[in-house]
Amino acid sequence: MKVRNFEQGRCFLARLDLDTEIISQIADLAKREGIKTGVFSVIGALKRAELAYYDQTAQEYRTIPVERPIELASCSGNISLRDGQPFVHAHAVLADSEGRIIGGHLMKGDVFAAELYLQELLGERLIREHDPATGLYLWGDR
Repeated sequence: MKVRNFEQGRCFLARLDLDTEIISQIADLAKREGIKTGVFSVIGALKRAELAYYDQTAQEYRTIPVERPIELASCSGNISLRDGQPFVHAHAVLADSEGRIIGGHLMKGDVFAAELYLQELLGERLIREHDPATGLYLWGDR
């Protein structure tokens, strides 16, 4: 188990812009504010989304398109560095008009209305590196 200790830095509340892509909006805020490590949560609604699950045998993401308006019932994740840039890792639970839910890794989504809480974490940087055992980019030892 890799464990790091962090202190809380700045906190941000943001209303994300209509018709923007949610993951890039979060990454853009992190980049603009110089956030290298953080955690976040988002609630709101998306016009459409793309979720994914990781096929552990094939070591690749399988996409789940959601081509309709949907509630962003819960979304949480973290920010670390990959290739020197803020990398957003997000998972989401989406709910439709009948309350049915679907969840997974949030690849992208077009914002209808969304509110973001972003907590900066201060300490040693978390850097994502390719892990040959899983095929994923995980936090390395650096």
